[in-house]
Amino acid sequence: MRYPQFLVWLALMSAVLRAGAAHAQAAPAKRAAPPAPAKQAAPQRPSQKEIDEARKHFQRAEAAKARGEYQTAAVEYLAAYELFQEPAFFYNTAEVYRLAGDEKNALAYYTKYLELAPDGKAAASARIAADQLRRAIAAREDAARIAEEARRKAEADARRNAENEAKARAEQDAKAAAARKPELAHAQDDAGRSTRIAGLVTGGIGAAAVGIGVVFGVKAHELGSETAGWDNYDRKRDEQGRADQRNMIIFTGVGAAALVAGGVLYYLGHRSGSADRAVSVSATVGPSHALLGAAGRF
Repeated sequence: MRYPQFLVWLALMSAVLRAGAAHAQAAPAKRAAPPAPAKQAAPQRPSQKEIDEARKHFQRAEAAKARGEYQTAAVEYLAAYELFQEPAFFYNTAEVYRLAGDEKNALAYYTKYLELAPDGKAAASARIAADQLRRAIAAREDAARIAEEARRKAEADARRNAENEAKARAEQDAKAAAARKPELAHAQDDAGRSTRIAGLVTGGIGAAAVGIGVVFGVKAHELGSETAGWDNYDRKRDEQGRADQRNMIIFTGVGAAALVAGGVLYYLGHRSGSADRAVSVSATVGPSHALLGAAGRF
């Protein structure tokens, strides 16, 4: 709502003040009247300079409002009010804040105007505008509250869904692991059976080697007994005996190692059926000795 007549009113007020001042100077001196009873002090009238400055701020506010510079207009209206306390300035401030989209400030200044001028010329339109702003602000706050509640609910649902999915995946993994246990057990049984078979084969080879070593030992013993009573040295027969003795040691040592290795393999295969417990056996045979070594997890 615009008040072009306000400028005229200000001009008239300025003229009245000037006239009052001139009359006070021309009036003859009179005898001082007795003091009147004390009354509440009236608001101090603005000076001529303050009225002129208020008029300038009002004019700048109107020009800024016409240009669409509503924030600048609000500042100028309030500057005018600081110089000349006319409630209509608050109404004008509320109007430009409303045009700027600043609903909270607009409502605040409509309210201030109505507090100062409840029966003013713009009171009816100020009440209507204030009611509309209250409803708009309340609706927007309700919408923001609903949106925030919806956002929180969506986040909670997303967390709950993620937890449910994680729980479902864990259950599926547990079921899959349980389903794989028989297969793993079967595979371990197969590995254990293979290890036992390998132990039996190795033990059989060891037994055969020991048997061959025994044969060579018997031959070496016979040659030794045969040559013990000879008067003449027979080199060929002596070398044959030594070779039989050496073969006895080799085959006996290797056979013994194979027997031990076969026994260990069979034991491990029977115990766990796991390839993780495999053992390796090595044998070292010399001309007069045989060594057996075993390495692995027992």
